[in-house]
Amino acid sequence: MALQGVSSSSLSLILTILVVAVSLYTGSALTQQQNVVKEKLKVMVLYESLCPDSIRFIEAQLGPNYDGLKDYIDITLVPFGKSKSINNAGLVQFFCQHGPKECEGNREQLCVLQQTTDQETQVNFVVCQMRKRVITDIRECAESLGLSSDIDACMHNGLGTTLQLEAERVTYLYKPQFVPTIVYDGVFDQQLQDNSLRDFRGTVCYLLQRRGDISFHSEVCQ
Repeated sequence: MALQGVSSSSLSLILTILVVAVSLYTGSALTQQQNVVKEKLKVMVLYESLCPDSIRFIEAQLGPNYDGLKDYIDITLVPFGKSKSINNAGLVQFFCQHGPKECEGNREQLCVLQQTTDQETQVNFVVCQMRKRVITDIRECAESLGLSSDIDACMHNGLGTTLQLEAERVTYLYKPQFVPTIVYDGVFDQQLQDNSLRDFRGTVCYLLQRRGDISFHSEVCQ
């Protein structure tokens, strides 16, 4: 039965418009919900190129587990650690915990990492590089991943210095007492740090489950 004063055809048009509007609203709400779910867990690793504990974490924890977790995490690798810069009359010098070779290794890794935004490539390069006995020999690791090993310009001009100063700025936000330091979603937590050094995968899975991104029985964490 048509509403008083409204023809059947008009009523049909109104109902159609309402159905479309509800559909669009529902679709928009679902899209927003999916976007929230898809926001990855931010993981930052503050490390040093010659630090034994950094090497151990990257070899034993990050390397073996990254592939299974990569769809859920947004990772940033920052090779600086307990280094520091000194500006002497415009000349910037860097001093590192494990000596000049570590400063060189940090700078080389930054010069290679800045070539790509692909996180899987970045992680694979760092894992490969941290296994090298000669930390400053980046040729094999870079070229095996399609990255350039010709970084002389970066190493010896302002870009390398800029990259190191930015790494210092980011590192000093967290004032790491231990290297490596692992930071989740921009907040340092000592318990998560301790757990990460022993069980990176388990720590990430715990955080993903707490955020509601995966279930307790998710295959990625088995």
